[in-house]
This record gives sequence, structure tokens and C-alpha cells, in this order.
Amino acid sequence: MSIPPPGPDRVLRMPTGETITVLVSGRDGDGGVFEIDALLPPGLAGPPRHRHRFEAETFTVVEGRLRVVVGSDTVVLSAGESATVPPTVTHAFANPFDEPARIRMRETPAGPLEEQFRVLARAGRVPPLGGLAAVNVRHDLSFSLHGVPDVVQRPVWRALAWLHDRTRSS
Repeated sequence: MSIPPPGPDRVLRMPTGETITVLVSGRDGDGGVFEIDALLPPGLAGPPRHRHRFEAETFTVVEGRLRVVVGSDTVVLSAGESATVPPTVTHAFANPFDEPARIRMRETPAGPLEEQFRVLARAGRVPPLGGLAAVNVRHDLSFSLHGVPDVVQRPVWRALAWLHDRTRSS
């Protein structure tokens, strides 16, 4: 599959300072892969610990360093090193260092991540929980935050998505 040149719809600027270039969209081909190149600013806290029910993620450092938490292990990756997170494994990543990091991230199969990034890129500093919840519900509640039981999380995600959809249709 050839990768189209990054047009304006493929470069996402996040409120937290990351620049994400979509190399392979989940909409390209059969949806088996979502792949990005991301420039992470120094001191980036990254997302909270979370897990995906269906998708694996592979983080490869191109330049700089990246701290990755996979399950109970924390590793610092340097240029050329990778970490793969299987489905259902709790993980997080951050760039707590003084220099930027450039990474490649690959999600297989392509799940909600691209949509989540697009919702976040359109938002301000406050995470758009309703929009994120709507994405999560559309993807069979694939995303879960660590430390909150799914039996509690799932109804909350559904309620937030319902409120989001209701306010958008009004």
C-alpha cells in the first residue's frame, strides 16, 4: 500500500503540543492498520494508563527517548528501540525528558485511536469527554481507563456519549 503525502487532513496538532502525522489511516485499505509519526514535546505527560480490548500498539522511537509503561514494567526506549503492547494490557507513554522525541506508533487492527486523536485535536485544553465517549461507544467500548472497573466505566461512557449525541442533535 502506498502512503499518500501528508495533506492538511493528515497532520493533527494536539492541544498538549504533539504534532501527529497520519501515515496510514484506518480508512486506507482494509482498516487493518493505523500508523502515525508523532513529534512529542519535552515534558509531555502523555495519556493516563489505559488498555484496549481489541487492538495492539507498537511504539518505535525514531529520535530522542520515550518512557513506556507496559503492564507493571516501565522501560525507557531510545532511537531504534520498540515496545509492543498486546490487547487488554494496561499501558501509557510519556516524554518526561528535556528534548523532543519522534516516534512511530502502529495500532493493529485500526481501532478508535485515529478518531480519538481527531476529537482531541479539535478540542481546547479541556479533554472533550463527550466526544471521546461517543468514539469509544462506536468502537464497542474498546478503550478503558486503568483503575476503574469496566462495570462502572461502561455505563458512564455510554451516558456521556448519549449526552454528547443529544446536545449535538439539538
